Amino acid sequence: MDQLRAEHDRVQRSVHPGIEQFLGEPVWCLASRYLAHPAFDNAVLTYCRRIVEPSAFRWPVSKIFAQKMRYITCYMLIGLAARFDAGKGPAPTMTLLQTVVPGSSRQVSDLIAGLRAGGYVEAHRNAQDRREIRLRPTMPLVTEIARSPMAFLEMSGMLEDHGLFEALNADPSRISSLIARSTEAFQSSDILFAPFETIVEFTNRDSGYSMLCALMGAYLARQAGEDWALPLTYDALAHRFQVSRQHVGNVLAIATKRGLVSLHAGAIQDMDPTLVTEFSCWAAGQMAHFRMQAA
Repeated sequence: MDQLRAEHDRVQRSVHPGIEQFLGEPVWCLASRYLAHPAFDNAVLTYCRRIVEPSAFRWPVSKIFAQKMRYITCYMLIGLAARFDAGKGPAPTMTLLQTVVPGSSRQVSDLIAGLRAGGYVEAHRNAQDRREIRLRPTMPLVTEIARSPMAFLEMSGMLEDHGLFEALNADPSRISSLIARSTEAFQSSDILFAPFETIVEFTNRDSGYSMLCALMGAYLARQAGEDWALPLTYDALAHRFQVSRQHVGNVLAIATKRGLVSLHAGAIQDMDPTLVTEFSCWAAGQMAHFRMQAA
């Protein structure tokens, strides 16, 4: 076990090829320091535990949080509304939202219609121009969409005692401003998401990212000699993430059919070092990004 752990530490500290050209960027300089921190593995394990926890959000989380297009749509809406409230951008209308997200206009309008029906997005007419309808995310939606960013911010606080997570958590209205700054950074240059091919592929599937976090959390818990409460069975994952067993199989196949992960009886047996490196670098970049935006 000691030899396995030593090998894990060695490969985890290597660099994912997709980010080599960006290592001189400030966010990756900070991320590199996080990767070298002796508590980094524990921070990532804690993050994975946060992500796979059952959500109190009433609308199916698999329809919002864990699929790239829908998540980005909500993320961008929160950013647009926060910039508008701060006097830094135009009103967050459906037309504007449709121009800044990767999905089709129909996909965006259908998602917003569902969120409005659930009470998670409000629509208000402009008193000066009744033709203009402004969209506004409610705090429950902001809180759910910010679950991963806030978890990354909290984990960065485990590696340096900055107190930023506690400050934002004490004033939830500031979380929307954090997301607004994050959207601006991503729109200027995506050096934190696009380079991670396997992670991007998981995020294209409903609850795919959450299942990836379950795999990675189980692996890190095994390496640390800790328990991992969520079994990696089709039934357990389908129940936790509100998807079908067949969908679970299709998502896990992204990793299992390529030999990136091996599973047996609901437990992880092994993980390819390249996936460990990719997820570790991804997590370090996200921690650094949200720590810098929160500051």
